Amino acid sequence: MELFFYKCLKPNFGDELNTWMWPRLMEGVWEQDDNSIFVGIGSIINNRYDPAKTKIVFGAGYGGYAPLPTLDESWKFFFVRGKLTAERLSIDPNLAVGDSAILLRSCVKSVPAKQFKVSFMPHWETTYNGNWEFACKLAGIHYIDPSLPVEDVMHQLQASELVVTEAMHGAIVADALRVPWIAIKPFVDLHSMKWYDWASALDINLSPVPLVTSSLLESLVLRYHEKNPTLAGRLNRRARFLKGVGERYFAERAAERLTAVSQLPANLSSDQAMLNAHETMLDKMHALISFLGKGRVLVTS
Repeated sequence: MELFFYKCLKPNFGDELNTWMWPRLMEGVWEQDDNSIFVGIGSIINNRYDPAKTKIVFGAGYGGYAPLPTLDESWKFFFVRGKLTAERLSIDPNLAVGDSAILLRSCVKSVPAKQFKVSFMPHWETTYNGNWEFACKLAGIHYIDPSLPVEDVMHQLQASELVVTEAMHGAIVADALRVPWIAIKPFVDLHSMKWYDWASALDINLSPVPLVTSSLLESLVLRYHEKNPTLAGRLNRRARFLKGVGERYFAERAAERLTAVSQLPANLSSDQAMLNAHETMLDKMHALISFLGKGRVLVTS
């Protein structure tokens, strides 16, 4: 199979999990000459795939970033990220098991000592225009860069007592590894649906909380993001200096809000919901190996 995932302008933790995790879970299946595509972690169910290739869906979701696919015999669903994806695709609701990043539970065996009382992880796009690392420094909160190598991000998530995150896979991985988390409302509304999709599979009552912008540039780009995307793009390309205008003022506002948010009640799915999802995914891996007629599962729990 060809391992497919979304490639950002720079490495992004949620997407890069694909290249780190799947080879640790299965072997003998990643040859790219059998006309099949593995659709794993990410909002990557859409209409952009080669219709002649078999699409093997293993925990991916629909995020609204592209039109829905027309389903035919070339699509093979083992499970999807959540109930919203199942509804949009009009497939069996029992296929809404969860985001396949939950399978990290079978890859991560050691738990580091806690180093950070609170950590904040932004969405990868937010790192471009915001001064979130500076805001975190002012608030005394640990900053997790979503573009760092997968192992570095996972270590920092596990070493945190609480994770405040705008990055959905910051919450998914924290939840899978039993680290309490608080969901931040995405600055770009288009990123919201996938959060509710994932949460629905684990019966999480999701209530994302908003932040304030951390730089003048971030504020202006977000203001014009939907009503004047051309201007927003021009600001992004030609007005980078605005990121430093009033830097401390915006960062202090963001730090105050981060501090207040970090004192809110944290979230964690139930142990039973997590165990059920994980066990089901392990069973699905064995079913996948049987379907392919080759390879093997490398983990037992």
